[in-house]
Amino acid sequence: MKYAVGLDLGDGESALCWLPTAGRSEAQLYARGTEGSAIVTAIARVHFEEDEDLSFTAEARYRDIIGEEAVLAKNARHFSVNFKTRPDPADLQTPQPLIFAQILLTEFFTRYPEVRRECVVYVGHPAGWDRKSVETYQKHFSAMDVPVRLVAESQSALVHVRDRRAEHRQAGGLDRVLVVDVGSSTTDFTFVDDLIPRNLQVGSDLGCREIDATLAEMVRKAFANDTKFIESLGQDGGQDMLLLLCRRAKEAQFAGARLRLQELQAGCDDKFTPFVVPSVGWLGQKEIPQQVVRAPGGWAERLTATLIEVRDQLGQDKPELIVLTGGGSRMPVVRQICGETFPDAVVEDDRDPAFTVARGLASTGRHRVAVERFRQEIQMLKDQPVFNDLIRTRLLSSFGEVRSVLSERLEMDLEQSKKPSQRLDELIREMAGMDHIFRKLRVELESSVTPLVLGICRSYGVRDDQFRLDFTVPDIVSSMMKARIRTAWRTMGFSQGVWDAATMVGQGGGVLLRGAVLAIRKAGAGPVLAAAAISAAAGGVVVGGAKGIEYLARRRLQTMLATAELEPTEVAKLVEQVAEAITIQMDARAVEIERFLAPDAETTDDY
Repeated sequence: MKYAVGLDLGDGESALCWLPTAGRSEAQLYARGTEGSAIVTAIARVHFEEDEDLSFTAEARYRDIIGEEAVLAKNARHFSVNFKTRPDPADLQTPQPLIFAQILLTEFFTRYPEVRRECVVYVGHPAGWDRKSVETYQKHFSAMDVPVRLVAESQSALVHVRDRRAEHRQAGGLDRVLVVDVGSSTTDFTFVDDLIPRNLQVGSDLGCREIDATLAEMVRKAFANDTKFIESLGQDGGQDMLLLLCRRAKEAQFAGARLRLQELQAGCDDKFTPFVVPSVGWLGQKEIPQQVVRAPGGWAERLTATLIEVRDQLGQDKPELIVLTGGGSRMPVVRQICGETFPDAVVEDDRDPAFTVARGLASTGRHRVAVERFRQEIQMLKDQPVFNDLIRTRLLSSFGEVRSVLSERLEMDLEQSKKPSQRLDELIREMAGMDHIFRKLRVELESSVTPLVLGICRSYGVRDDQFRLDFTVPDIVSSMMKARIRTAWRTMGFSQGVWDAATMVGQGGGVLLRGAVLAIRKAGAGPVLAAAAISAAAGGVVVGGAKGIEYLARRRLQTMLATAELEPTEVAKLVEQVAEAITIQMDARAVEIERFLAPDAETTDDY
């Protein structure tokens, strides 16, 4: 897929953005004319204009419109806002959120047909929804003719926060983090510990529209005796228009600015004017932050209770960082309550919180595509000649160093006649003591292979300062090298019994030879001791008794070491093993990235 599309279908406002899955460009926000990138989640059913096709039935001559166009529509048959609710599996009707999404995506794809041809759409869902609700939501979107995946909203916000920090080379700070996504219908919580996100199933019934509903009830009580007000409000869509008025009044006060209330008052359908005009005036005189949000039993108290529930669920897992996202996070009371509930945590506001989820959804799509491509390229790396040649060269060099080190040690033993004899099994174990050779091999492999691997990593945003590369040389390398030396020893005819006979008998030459010959006959000893016996029988000099036979054995071993080589099949096997070990480690890097992209088993998002 060439593009990832993120759709944050909010209860109050929605946002849509997209980005190419290749590269690391920033997501582009979709703007609907003068409405901007924040799209009011509203839908209206209006009649076709007279000059449009009249061949349709009466019902078919209606069409659905969304956003600000729906808010300002004249003569709408139906108007609604705040319709994002937990889906009902038993409801067979097409839900309004799906209709809204279909209209928005159709409009977007008409403008950008190249995106539609090769894209996946990622849609957010509240983290507090249970699995059955998420499955139902997914089934609704399966009717669309483009691939759709669901991701928890607060988790997608986490992905965006991670990307934002990566841009500023802030690798740390995401080990123990709580993301609080304050939306209109829900407040979502995702906790990250050791790079693993956990979506908490709390807050699904706590959204900022509670404030709007409280204000709307206060307005209705204030004008309960106004007949024209009540009649106008009772028309289809009237209650939804009042909720929208209350939301914009709330936002205006928290933003400290006038927020299009007058535009709504002048532009709405005339049938709503009798209640819209007095409502705007009444709302402008109300101190919403103090008199409504912080009122006893109000929204602020409910947020406090929910955060305490989150704290209880986390237990000993205390966040070090709290990231606030979502349009509702702009209310100062949210930061204050988070700080009071988690006094040891740093509270951080995200920039443009209304678009955090949409950007994170699109980024999630890009990361998932990148991880799959990353895995494919790492697998292909194993078959590249330059990759395998680097490994082969380093392995053969290390084996040569093993031979050289052992040969030098044998030479030192020969020159130091007073040094105690070393048994055969101790010589073999000496190979296992050459940790520095294999440490050097690991360093050499890292220095040779890392540029190839990091070239792939960086092209997919897997930064080396975040994910440390550590190529551990498989045990088979040292085991096979030691086995090769041990096999060479055996071909020389050594056996532990012969070695014991040669080194543990008395010091007299005659006794030594008799013991050696008996041992040779019994154990079928090889050419070193046999040569020593023949030399003695012919009147030759046996060098230093037991020391002499050991001397010849070590000389013969030196000769063997000088010519010992790994078999081609052994080299091929070693190269394969090392390449596979590197591939496994790089796949682990992909898993670390996927931890941010896939929620826990209780709320998995792909079905």
